[in-house]
Amino acid sequence: MGSFLGFLAYYLWRPRTEIALGNLNRAWVGEKSAGELRQIARRMYQNFGKGLIEFLRLQLLTSENLHNYITFEGLSHLEEARDQGRGVFLLAAHFGNWEMLSAAIALRGIPFNPLVKRIRNSQMDAFINEIRRGSGVNPIDKQQGIGEMLRVLRNNETVGFVLDQHASGSEGIPVKFFDQEVSAFKSLAMLARRYRVPIVPIFIIREQLGFHRVVFEPALALCKGKSMHDSILDDTQQCMNVLERFIRHYPDHWIWLHRCWRTPSPQARGECKFVPVHRDNRDKAFS
Repeated sequence: MGSFLGFLAYYLWRPRTEIALGNLNRAWVGEKSAGELRQIARRMYQNFGKGLIEFLRLQLLTSENLHNYITFEGLSHLEEARDQGRGVFLLAAHFGNWEMLSAAIALRGIPFNPLVKRIRNSQMDAFINEIRRGSGVNPIDKQQGIGEMLRVLRNNETVGFVLDQHASGSEGIPVKFFDQEVSAFKSLAMLARRYRVPIVPIFIIREQLGFHRVVFEPALALCKGKSMHDSILDDTQQCMNVLERFIRHYPDHWIWLHRCWRTPSPQARGECKFVPVHRDNRDKAFS
């Protein structure tokens, strides 16, 4: 049902489909044909539709039946980070079924507190957060939740941080994403440095119908730049490198519907200038 709804949305939600195809063309220019990009967009919609149905049925997922639907890979990386006793930032994206990812972590017995953006419709916001809390997830309002975030970190809990959307104004820092400049949130790198909290990348991959694999990667090694600005820049770039690597492997898992790039494409302006990144730190992120 979810796959069918997603298939319909590809054709009926034309303004967003055009955004998705435009983003795909920017990311894969010269690498994939127009037909391949349309196929990725359709599969993305179908995965999104499946994720929507799974989310509405999320409260049927329990700690007892979790193993029937989800496997965990690299969980030791999270355990090593938590051994530091300072809490953990989990670096995530709108990738795969990220809502099921949150529930899976909480049901695995790991206190999980994702930073979430409040939805304008208060009833819809309350409905979504009720489903999240039903799985043991504790959503934190990213606009007003700094105190709550610090409290759970002091308790050595995990805080989820999604880093794949455009950051406006002073919140953003220019980095490279798919060889083009984007403005990414710098707050994750700033908070990790200020409070010495490790950053562990985490992703959920759809393996087959109704089955998923949760992947934890080793904690990122914070960079050592000449200044605080350079360090935050390099740390943010390192985070975006990890996101790009997974998206390149599973392009139909990422939601291509939001306007990540707010600058003209290289094809439109003839060139694209980037903020320089230390090569040793960039290579480490892809190793």
